[in-house]
Amino acid sequence: MAGDPLARIGSRKLEAYATSFPIGCFMDDTCPTISVMMPCCNNARYIEAAVESVLSQQIDVPLELLIIDDASSDDSVDRIKAIGDSRIRLIPNQNNCGISRVRNQLLEAANGRFLTSLDGDDLYVDPRKLAREWELLHTCPDPERTIVYSDVRWIDANGQTMLQSSAIAPPMEGLLYQAILDRRVMIPRDFMLSAELARSVGGFDVELPIYEDWDYKLRLAQKAVFRYTGSVGIGYRRHGSGLSAAAAPLHQKCQAMIRKKHGGEGSDGDPMRLLSLAGRLHGILTRNRLRDRKTA
Repeated sequence: MAGDPLARIGSRKLEAYATSFPIGCFMDDTCPTISVMMPCCNNARYIEAAVESVLSQQIDVPLELLIIDDASSDDSVDRIKAIGDSRIRLIPNQNNCGISRVRNQLLEAANGRFLTSLDGDDLYVDPRKLAREWELLHTCPDPERTIVYSDVRWIDANGQTMLQSSAIAPPMEGLLYQAILDRRVMIPRDFMLSAELARSVGGFDVELPIYEDWDYKLRLAQKAVFRYTGSVGIGYRRHGSGLSAAAAPLHQKCQAMIRKKHGGEGSDGDPMRLLSLAGRLHGILTRNRLRDRKTA
C-alpha cells in the first residue's frame, strides 16, 4: 500500500533504515502527518539552531524531523544526537553521496503524508511556519496537487537579516512553470506538499551538483498549483560554503543544463530586469559586508 512505510522503503533497504525509526512508527496512529526533511553535511555551526527551529514549531499534528547526515567530518552528528528529541530520526551516511542523492534518500525515507524541508544551515524564522502552510493547504480544493510556500529571509552567517526574497522577485500563485523557468517569480523553497506529489516527478537529478532543487521545482510546477502564505517562514543562510560559494562557471553550466532540459535554452527572463535585480542584490550584499567589517 502507498501509505505503508515498509512498502514504500522496500525490503532491500529496510535493514539499512530499521535502526533509525522511532519505536512504534509503523503503527498507523503514531506515524507523522508531516515530515521535515533536513540534509546535513558539516553544518555543526548551524545545525542546533536549524533543529530547534523545527522542534519549536507550533502545530497540532504529528511531526517528524528526518535528518540525513552526508558523512560530515565535523561533529554535526554528535550535536544532533545530543538534542535527544524523539521526533528526530537521524540517518548517517557512511560515505558522502552528494546533495541530490541525499535529497532523494530523504524523499524515500520520509514517513509523513505531507513533506517539507529545511537545510541544516538554515532555519525557520516563524514558529508558525508549518501551521500557516498546513492551514492554507487544507483550504485548497485539491491539497494533493497543491504546493504552499512562504517568503524567505536571507540571513548571514551570524543570523543577521540581509534581505527578503520578495524584494528581489515577486511571489506569485497558480501555475508557475514558465515563471520559475524564466526566474520571473520568487522561487519557492522549503514548501509543503503531499508525499505523493513530491515523489511523482522522479526525484532530484544526481547529475546536477547545484541547482538540483530548481530543476526539481520545475518538474513539480508542471503538475501542481502554487499558493503563497504571505508570511516570512524561512531563514536562508548565505555564508562561505554551499551554493553561494560555488564558482561562477559551475553556476553558468548548471543553469544552462536546466534551461536546455526544460526547453528554455535562450530564456532567462528580461535581461534588463535581471541586470537591475543583480545590481540591487550586489548593493545589499556589499553594504552588509561593510557593516560586518565595522562590527567585527
